[in-house]
Amino acid sequence: PNTTPMSQEPNKQNDNSSTKSKKKDAPNFRSMTIKQTEPDFVSHQGTQDRKSAGLSTFVTENLKELKITSKPSPNYPVGGWVNPILTPLGLYYPLGPCQARVGKNRLTQVLKVLQGVFRTLSLHTKYNDSPLSASCVSLDQVEIEVVLFAARDDTDQLIVEISRKDGDGYSFHLYAQQILSAITNETSSSKPVMRSSWNINQLNQADKVGEKNNDSIVEALEIAWGMLSTERYDAQKLALESLMHMTDPNKSGWSAAKSIARSILHPDGTAQEGLLNAVLKFACQETPEHAVEENDFGMASFGTTAGADFAYCGLVVVAQIFQVAAEAKTIDVKSFLDVCPFPDLVDKILEKVRAVQSHPHHAYYAIQCLAALCICVPALRSRVKDADVEEAQLVGESSHLALETVSKKLLVSLKA
Repeated sequence: PNTTPMSQEPNKQNDNSSTKSKKKDAPNFRSMTIKQTEPDFVSHQGTQDRKSAGLSTFVTENLKELKITSKPSPNYPVGGWVNPILTPLGLYYPLGPCQARVGKNRLTQVLKVLQGVFRTLSLHTKYNDSPLSASCVSLDQVEIEVVLFAARDDTDQLIVEISRKDGDGYSFHLYAQQILSAITNETSSSKPVMRSSWNINQLNQADKVGEKNNDSIVEALEIAWGMLSTERYDAQKLALESLMHMTDPNKSGWSAAKSIARSILHPDGTAQEGLLNAVLKFACQETPEHAVEENDFGMASFGTTAGADFAYCGLVVVAQIFQVAAEAKTIDVKSFLDVCPFPDLVDKILEKVRAVQSHPHHAYYAIQCLAALCICVPALRSRVKDADVEEAQLVGESSHLALETVSKKLLVSLKA
């Protein structure tokens, strides 16, 4: 009788198959990690409305000026690639359609152009040497990945691939178009994508929502509070994004934004008071050095990511409310600060400015908060230290144009 266990037969087959596989020259697959080291910036999810494509985004009027942009202090560290070495394009790598091909001899020039474009677009960027890439996040929370490969079909060319990881697709197209235009030396035809300034006269002429129509504003705030008071992440995120649009005069109109800002700063009802407390709570949350914590699988925990999302949105809403109050000059901000449920609000905003190196986007909106508060309450100027704003300006000069712009304006107003 055959005493050989049946389980041994498959083992022989596996041994034979493994032996055959060793004899063949199998193709080399480009290995990619599921989770890379998390950057310092916050990873936000969700998409923005198409109308917010240019939200808080500054682009130079002519990308040719990238070669003569202001230089930071020689003692200040500038981010960039440490050891740039191209990785060959994998045989089975799914190369995306948003790409450009240039000569390998232009690698150094391309890297310098990319750093300049990232600064001009005010992208918070983490540079990776292996593979040679850059992970970027814009002020309107569009996550962009820029990767450089050595072309497989032409040894004298390199490929620059740009892909969208998260955020609004239309906004990503605007960013990718500017990046590719700079790489391919078509800067003369590039057009700026800038945030529209708050021209109050034009906004008043185009405004079709009068201040007398207060019922719709109250109803909108009640709907927002209804979503924000739920325990669902998607409803809470939608409520905060709605408040971001309602407090932006370019989206909702000047009179509507002014009425909403007044209703939140001086609430009259349960819904408005709830929105005030929630927005201030999110805006005052401490921004950790590493905003995203990883679980055992190397993935960001949902609770941490959701908290970071809400903190950023809350800060944007508070910044825009104070900006509207500063422009309107009819909203009493001093009395609000006297009875503010968060008496350390100004201190929390100053802390976000001091954390500019790890979170420049937060510092950008924090400086806008301080600038508006100093206009509404001039006595607060003594609490803002020039050294903190100057550090933010240095960070802006090296990697964040929008941050540099608002920092310079605040320094001028403080010294006036």
